[in-house]
Amino acid sequence: MHITVFIGLVVCGFWLLYTTRDLILLGLSSYKWLKTEGTIIDSQDNSFTIEGINRTSTGVVPVEYKETAHLYEYVVGGRTYRSSTFCFGGWADNTGAAYLIGTKVSVYYDPRHPEVAVLKRGLQPGALFGLIPIGAAVYWAYLVFRD
Repeated sequence: MHITVFIGLVVCGFWLLYTTRDLILLGLSSYKWLKTEGTIIDSQDNSFTIEGINRTSTGVVPVEYKETAHLYEYVVGGRTYRSSTFCFGGWADNTGAAYLIGTKVSVYYDPRHPEVAVLKRGLQPGALFGLIPIGAAVYWAYLVFRD
């Protein structure tokens, strides 16, 4: 029984990391990307409400999730590109972005593939969510086998 729980948590964690491997690789490589100035050209409210549990009440209640999608434009080598990628991470990493149309922003782009760009470079915590079940498995194994 103990080994089944441990293996299940580890497999779950590695599966989550595997499914986000592209985000992790892009996030890590974006630290070396070049910076240019871009402009927000469109903004869309993608907020949604689902049934869930919040911290202030008991039972199932409507929970609202705020999300704004931005389309930005930037120029590299005389060519204009457009992107809507805010960061390489989970949904929660996108929630803090709120730009008005026309706002100047820093855009980080891959010099080998300038069509790949992001507003917030680096590895975001949401991409590493798979470490949580792995950490839980290690801690659980420590508690079970420490004697």
